[in-house]
Amino acid sequence: MKLKSFLIAGLTGLLTLSSCSKFLEEKSQSEVIPKTAVDYRELLTGSGYMTNDEPMGFLYFMDDDVDFFMEYANDESYVVGSYDARYNYLWYTWQPRLADRNGVGDLIAEDPSATAYFRYYKWIMGCNAVLDNIDNAVGSQQDKNRVKAEALAVRAMYYFRLANLYGEPYNRNPQSLCVPMKLNSGIVSGPTPQHTVAEVYTQVVNDLKEACRLMDPLPIARRDYHINQPAIHILLSRVYLYMEKWQESVAEADKAFEQGSKLADMTTLDTKSGTWLTYNNVEVEWVFGGNTQPNQTTYVPAATFLSTFDQQDARLRVGISISEQTFVPLLSKLPSGANLAQTIRASEALLNRAEANVQLGNLAPALKDLNDLRRKRITGYTDEAIADKATLLQAVREERRKEFCFECFRWFDLRRYGMPAISHRYKHELGGDLLQYKLKQGDPMYVLPFPASVIMRNTALQQNPSGIMADRVGEK
Repeated sequence: MKLKSFLIAGLTGLLTLSSCSKFLEEKSQSEVIPKTAVDYRELLTGSGYMTNDEPMGFLYFMDDDVDFFMEYANDESYVVGSYDARYNYLWYTWQPRLADRNGVGDLIAEDPSATAYFRYYKWIMGCNAVLDNIDNAVGSQQDKNRVKAEALAVRAMYYFRLANLYGEPYNRNPQSLCVPMKLNSGIVSGPTPQHTVAEVYTQVVNDLKEACRLMDPLPIARRDYHINQPAIHILLSRVYLYMEKWQESVAEADKAFEQGSKLADMTTLDTKSGTWLTYNNVEVEWVFGGNTQPNQTTYVPAATFLSTFDQQDARLRVGISISEQTFVPLLSKLPSGANLAQTIRASEALLNRAEANVQLGNLAPALKDLNDLRRKRITGYTDEAIADKATLLQAVREERRKEFCFECFRWFDLRRYGMPAISHRYKHELGGDLLQYKLKQGDPMYVLPFPASVIMRNTALQQNPSGIMADRVGEK
């Protein structure tokens, strides 16, 4: 049966977690209600999996890997005061209004569909519709288990992202308020309060463990744009890393390698960009979502970050190109346009395992993983010997930073590293002062404000402290 379209009538209800409409409703002869496991897999593909639109691409502007490109052949007008420079200014300088307006003054959140919060819950709704009905579908138990496992895994990823956008870091305050959870497509009346960070993480872990239980006995599929077994184990390894459950993180990373995940030798690539984060890379287990590096000609890799790369590191060649016009390093790491651009891949399993092993005091296997990765990234690399735990931990984390830069990893990692102080430079107009905007240690903005439009629709939501701060002022 060809699944042509579905109307999700309770979309606004999911955002407020209140609705009095049916979740799925047949509206015409051209719209088909799913009956088979294949139908539900199509529903999941169209309504549960991320599209090529990335809701949290704004994180690109917020971490310490990015800088504001201000000069072009000594002509500051190339960037200073330009539309792009102003448009993302609020994110780049961590302003409390960033959830509701863009830098050119447009109100962006009158309609909640413009927010990351809305988009993730929209996909959660699609997952819930599948999970509520797949057990009654026509098809083999294997086919139903695969669909159910996929829906659980991608829903878990969305809640993990929501928790790291709008909740405190798990390792800082797991009992603090996070986001509401909706785990079925049924109707809920009235405002719905938030769950705690610990409750959200518990659900994420349970969903991923159940997805593994259902899918691990099945044949492993690769390169079909559906999450597979190794990708689920890598994602669970990441969640355990954030929870500081080190042994569990190691175990899940091991399972990914047992299921065939492997590293690729980047030093042998003859391409400069465009194919690393695709299924052409044998490391990649899952490709999904949209580009996470917007405005790469206005906001560029920070010089201090670039200085951490070995000059023979192939990641410079594959991920960063020098503009022929400006001689400024520009990002070229992710596929552009309508292509899916995000991945879960084997290098994360290795780095998750290395970091967790350092924390466990297992320095020898952690160092082996670090050297194994560097050997496949740096031409002519010679294995390094590191005997000190703190030094090795820092080396692993710096390698993680280089491996996953501009892929929506760094901001979340900074949160779990203790929310360090960072600064961004910005100039508002030609001839104006070069200002430093500072994010202080433990700054409230490490937990993003809820958009006002979302709070208006769910009055039980409590605004985060970042949403009621005074405007952040730059310093000369």
